[in-house]
Amino acid sequence: MTNYLDSYKSIFLDITLKDFWTVFSIIHNENNLQERDKCINELIYFWSRHASCPRHSPVSFYLPVLCVRTGFDLFLRLNNFPSNSQIIMSAVNIPSMITLVQYHKLTVVPCDIDRTSTGSSVENVEKLITHKTVAIVFAHIYGRCYDVSKLIDLADKYNLYFIEDCAECFSGFCSCNVQMQNQSDNKITNNNQIQLLTSHRYYPTNLYCHTRLSSADTEIKTDDNQLENQKLCYLGHPRSHLVMFSFGVLKFCTALGGGLVKISNYDLYMRMKTLYENDPVQITEQYYLNVKKYFYLYWLLNIPHIIKPLMYIVRYFQINHMEYAIERLRAFSKTQSTEQVFSYIRRQPCKALLVFLLKRFQSYDYELIDIQREKALYVLRHLNESNSLKFVGMNASVRNFWLFPIIVQKPDLFVRLLSKSHIDAYRGTTQLNVATKQLTGTSIVLPSSNDSVPTNISEQQIYSCPKAENLIDHVIYLPVNRLVPYNVLDQLINVVNNIAKQIDQYAIKSKL
Repeated sequence: MTNYLDSYKSIFLDITLKDFWTVFSIIHNENNLQERDKCINELIYFWSRHASCPRHSPVSFYLPVLCVRTGFDLFLRLNNFPSNSQIIMSAVNIPSMITLVQYHKLTVVPCDIDRTSTGSSVENVEKLITHKTVAIVFAHIYGRCYDVSKLIDLADKYNLYFIEDCAECFSGFCSCNVQMQNQSDNKITNNNQIQLLTSHRYYPTNLYCHTRLSSADTEIKTDDNQLENQKLCYLGHPRSHLVMFSFGVLKFCTALGGGLVKISNYDLYMRMKTLYENDPVQITEQYYLNVKKYFYLYWLLNIPHIIKPLMYIVRYFQINHMEYAIERLRAFSKTQSTEQVFSYIRRQPCKALLVFLLKRFQSYDYELIDIQREKALYVLRHLNESNSLKFVGMNASVRNFWLFPIIVQKPDLFVRLLSKSHIDAYRGTTQLNVATKQLTGTSIVLPSSNDSVPTNISEQQIYSCPKAENLIDHVIYLPVNRLVPYNVLDQLINVVNNIAKQIDQYAIKSKL
């Protein structure tokens, strides 16, 4: 059998050549586009119409931003919390989110997460709350969505902000909302939502939608020919103060940049909007340079006929090609200073980015997310979970697959053995890391104490996050996505099962 495994990567760009043609045309003709305010209003109107579903999420307010970090930084700038105030954050996060909090002279308190649900228990979070706690930030990872209802109840109990980081879990819009709104031609804008919210505020108990916009088949057949009802859509909890979405280069429905913040409170929305309007607008040339860079990387990550011969060269010369690609896909270089990063994120999206964002939402085929999930579930059904191979987030409320992570006992060995079988698995596909590894010598306040105690968080038992650390230390990412044909997935399944079996047998023999 011909080995096609080398032709596919653990990451890909969720975009087509036609989309690249569109964005280059938009940038080239930017002077002919309508005013920025109109571009922003059209983007807000689209989300107001499609994301504010009466059945699953009440009306909210929407703020287009340059990236998720821009929205979070804006929130922190606005509130100007006292120095050393504490923000509880789910332990698996990207380093720049931790740096952002520290830049505002605030303290990050990491909270452990569970591998099977990707969530945090209320009991563990409550132990971390002190009189200095001001907010809880929960990041949904890998496309999985955890039910944060009880965490929000906890935040309400202590009068804390609750923020959801949905950068990795956008999965389209709820179709039932469009069906209901098609019966009415009433336009929804942020301005005329105010009266609706103040007159009748309610929170639906069903947070998830089983039908996605443009999704023809909402049920998935299992190998037993049974129908497994899937929760497809989640656009944040209606009681979260902020819900942040990313449409950066590696995300579903990518616009090669940009993000959006969903805000539940009108006053908070207006204050954030007013502050943001004082920030400079992103230079279109910078967006163009990013798009051009991603266009070149598209050929190296998405096109099998280019990837396969390239991999012969990579393996022959033992080149760390993925490190090269990942570094260029990141919005911020490792060599950039903190001041440079903040100078970059404190900008409003340029007109070309706003227009392309809207075009992506309007033209994107959301069934592609279904295809990706179906192929991921196919692989999961045929992989043999064992001591040396475990799955991530299978008990999450929504199981979409932005990436395909697995937990293995000996990750470096596992990756090397996969490479020998021409499977290009990778350990550093995403920037996700454990907060405890970044936080050292931090001053925090222990529960039931009024004294600030300098603590090395990684060594402090109450703040240790062993489950999150184990996840990040043992996770690898397999090339499982919608671009990979089923016959190639079958090859991958056989190789991964055989390697896991070998490592299990070796572990048993070593104990004898």
